[in-house]
Amino acid sequence: MLPNGLPHSRRIHLKRDFERIIQGAARYQQKGLVLWADNSRQVGPARFAVVVSKKLGPAVVRNRTKRILREAFRTLKVRLKPGVDIIVKPQDSEKLSKVQAASITLTSLCEQAALLD
Repeated sequence: MLPNGLPHSRRIHLKRDFERIIQGAARYQQKGLVLWADNSRQVGPARFAVVVSKKLGPAVVRNRTKRILREAFRTLKVRLKPGVDIIVKPQDSEKLSKVQAASITLTSLCEQAALLD
C-alpha cells in the first residue's frame, strides 16, 4: 500500500526558500487563506508548505488545519504546473474546517495565480 502523505520532495524545507517565496512571489488571499506562489524553478515537482501562526488557535486546531491543507494539496498536485512552490497561511480555521472547503479555496487561489495546467 502506498503512503498518502507528502513525500520529502514535495515539501519546502529551507529557510532561504521560504524567504525567497514570501518576499519575491505573488500573494493571493481568499476566504481565510493567504497563498504565496513562485514558479521560477520550472523543473521538478510542485512543492508545498503551510505556515501557521499561534493566533489561529491552540495546537490541536493548528495541527488539524495543517493536515487538512496538506490533504487539499495532495489531491491538487497532479493538476499543478511543474516547479511551482506554494506557501499557504490559514487565517480562519473555521472556514477551512473540512477538506472539501480547503480544497475548493486552494484550487480557486491556484486558478487565480495561473498555477494549474
